[in-house]
Amino acid sequence: MSTLTFKEQVDMMSRVNGSSFRSSACPCCHESKLQPWMKVEGRFPDESGPYDLLRCSSCQHTWLDNQPTAEEMSYYYGPQYHKVVGHAGETSPKRWQRQLRVILKYKSEGNILDIGCSSGGFLASLKEGPWKLYGIEPSLPTAERARAITGGDIFAGDVADAYFPEDSFDVITCSDVMEHLYDPQEVFRRVYSWLKPGGIFYIFVPNIMSWEARIFRSHWFGLDLPRHLHHYSASSLSRFADTAGFRKVRMVTPPGCYLEESTFILLDALARRSGFRQTAMDLTIEPGIVWKVVRKGLRLSVEALYGKVASYCGAAPSLQAVFQKISCPESTPTLHGLARS
Repeated sequence: MSTLTFKEQVDMMSRVNGSSFRSSACPCCHESKLQPWMKVEGRFPDESGPYDLLRCSSCQHTWLDNQPTAEEMSYYYGPQYHKVVGHAGETSPKRWQRQLRVILKYKSEGNILDIGCSSGGFLASLKEGPWKLYGIEPSLPTAERARAITGGDIFAGDVADAYFPEDSFDVITCSDVMEHLYDPQEVFRRVYSWLKPGGIFYIFVPNIMSWEARIFRSHWFGLDLPRHLHHYSASSLSRFADTAGFRKVRMVTPPGCYLEESTFILLDALARRSGFRQTAMDLTIEPGIVWKVVRKGLRLSVEALYGKVASYCGAAPSLQAVFQKISCPESTPTLHGLARS
């Protein structure tokens, strides 16, 4: 049987699912080797969805084709989203220890900008150190909280509207944010301009090529549709950085897992499909004492072992990368490959 062209695949899926794909080239490598990768049902009360995910067979970058507009997207960042952020320990200093250890390997002081700084949890962990703190936060009330907590210079608005002079920062960080942004290539260009020569760009994003993403597919916790517009592989993240002029100095998949959350999403989908539930489960509901004990045991044993093995194999659910603005492009080689944490 002959292989269908991309246009033939799109036409076939459009006839079957009543959908139409908008992308004609990969936003990362600009190749036209696109594949309709997956259709994902919505989990919001407004019954939005299904969502069409496309994948580039060249760089494995995956993205949401039928993206909500910026105005429509505000609906998906309601109280439950901020509740999830709170449950993730956004203001807990322990959450940022791993990130800070990595940054300190390359820079120990200077001007630091946190893109998507939320209420300032990460910047607050640097408050007493030799850093001048800056942040970008789209929500005005949240930006005001970040200013109060950190004492930093926080820009309230979209990263596309932020202005900083060239060569302003020693470090720019972007943790669990790049997947939310509409135009990652433009963000990379802006960051490159804002960094001083030799400055570093720290990124932490979900890994679309992780074992969990491949096993759970549409029920993988890391998809978080439609809020996550872009889903990165090590290849596509490196390609974005390379196109902007960066040198890759670190790319790992640190230990961790979303097995618990993804399993709940899968079971919830089966329950709704069977008619036992009408709406999606709230993943932020506080569990009972028995489940807390069981969960703690699982996290310290099965999940911890799984996370370490997946990390060693480069298949853990998150990508942690550090890119450097090249001071002397002609004498600085580009590094390739996925390092082990």
